[in-house]
Amino acid sequence: MHAPTPATARGFPTGTGAAPRLGVITNPHSGRNRRQLAEVRRLLEASGCVRHIVTEDSAAIPGALAAFAEDGIGIVGINGGDGSVAHVLTALMHASPFASPPLLCALPGGTTNVTVGDVGIRGGLCESILKLLGWMHRGDARAVVAQRPVIGVSGASGAPLGCGLVFGAGAVVDGIEYWQEQVRARGMRSELSSGVAMIRTLWGMVHGHDGFGESLRIGITPEGAECRDGEFMLLVISALERLFLGIHPFWGAGDGRLYFTAIERHAAHFARALPSLLRGRAAAFMSRDNGYHSARLDSVQLDFRSAFTLDGELHHPAPEDAPMRVGCAGTARFLRI
Repeated sequence: MHAPTPATARGFPTGTGAAPRLGVITNPHSGRNRRQLAEVRRLLEASGCVRHIVTEDSAAIPGALAAFAEDGIGIVGINGGDGSVAHVLTALMHASPFASPPLLCALPGGTTNVTVGDVGIRGGLCESILKLLGWMHRGDARAVVAQRPVIGVSGASGAPLGCGLVFGAGAVVDGIEYWQEQVRARGMRSELSSGVAMIRTLWGMVHGHDGFGESLRIGITPEGAECRDGEFMLLVISALERLFLGIHPFWGAGDGRLYFTAIERHAAHFARALPSLLRGRAAAFMSRDNGYHSARLDSVQLDFRSAFTLDGELHHPAPEDAPMRVGCAGTARFLRI
């Protein structure tokens, strides 16, 4: 068992019976919304107490949030994939229009919905919307309000490069590219499809296949520590307690709010380490000297020149953005049912 994130509390509507003010942002291009958008509109717009805004692209999200803030809305539903949640978090961390941070509700409108699995409203899309509407009016004994730190990435100049809940480089990027090009293209659109991509990526890493976990030169400097420069095949930083299929590849100690793991290219006994790695339980040989690094930290400087991912979306930083800082940009509260 990994330690629970602090500040998890029961979450119920309060007041004299009036429904809380809710605004929902829908990404019509995300996995489940492509098929169910008409029903989503019907459920949300027939409720009479929801302001529903369909955003055609991420550029429209700040405007939608500003409209919600102007209307006095304090609960923001995000009906899209993990990338939609990341775009909302980026807008809130960089220039929030709200006087106080809104409660967020991650709905399973995407394909894999990693964020929903940890801090969202689980189930089918329409089922989850009904749970949210029911919670607004009657409360729900299963509901909790869960806090998570928000990861912020900035370039060498301090310019923000994005926010999210899961940062990855190396094999994490390889796996996402494989999922996009080979798995999603064949019509697999579920959390299981991410598992297929993960298995293929890990198989490629173990057997040294081209395009999977190839060497990536990274200088890693945790705050207040010395730089560790080496050839790495995987690096992941997470604010979540659960990734897809329940994996949690973190076992290191520390007082930081973010989970960090990095695996060197020639880590000893990598195939043997995989079951322990995915469960977050270090085997005896999974030491720093053998190429395994894991810790809890608040910020780290990363010096590399390659793509990275935030919540499943690929970013291609400019050469002058290195070294980048990855750290806590703030805190978000999520309604979890």
